[in-house]
Amino acid sequence: MGPLGGPTVVRVSRAMDRSVDRAAPLPSMMLRVAREADVEHLTRIERDADARFAEAGHTELADGSGIPDEVARGAIAQGRITVAEVDGAVVGWVYLGRVDGELCLGQISVEPSHGRRGVGTALLRHVIDEARRRGEGSMVLNTQADIPWNRPWYERHGFVVVPPSAWSEALRAIERDQVEHGLDWSRRVHMRLTLR
Repeated sequence: MGPLGGPTVVRVSRAMDRSVDRAAPLPSMMLRVAREADVEHLTRIERDADARFAEAGHTELADGSGIPDEVARGAIAQGRITVAEVDGAVVGWVYLGRVDGELCLGQISVEPSHGRRGVGTALLRHVIDEARRRGEGSMVLNTQADIPWNRPWYERHGFVVVPPSAWSEALRAIERDQVEHGLDWSRRVHMRLTLR
């Protein structure tokens, strides 16, 4: 999947996602394809956002790592990272890749100061809409099953859990790799959204 369309201005509302905090609505935000200058913001936003996992009992997900700069630069060159800007500042981003030819949502991160204000929902809806527009058949991801802003949030957007019996070898390889890196797959799931 190449570049994900031009800049899009988004007005966030609680109607987009019930997790949006009514007390702290955002002004308009702009979604756009990431640029080289955005690399410095991506890891910081991911690290800050991942701190919430430690608070939820998943310290293994808050290890201070983030998207490596060289991976970010390559993905930016291919138009596979979209950022959300509010008042000219990058406050969130989403990264798409492929797993066995299938579109894969690899990461979505939002600056905690902008959390629960519709940024993640806007990013997710944007990549889903673009994928549909381009004729993609489905989108896969893996996430925590036991955290409200993970599996239940994706389910509200149409993703369903892929049972282990339906995992491709590529999905099994992701699980093995994540287990080797300390993630507990008794509380993780692969999910898929059918786009057509």
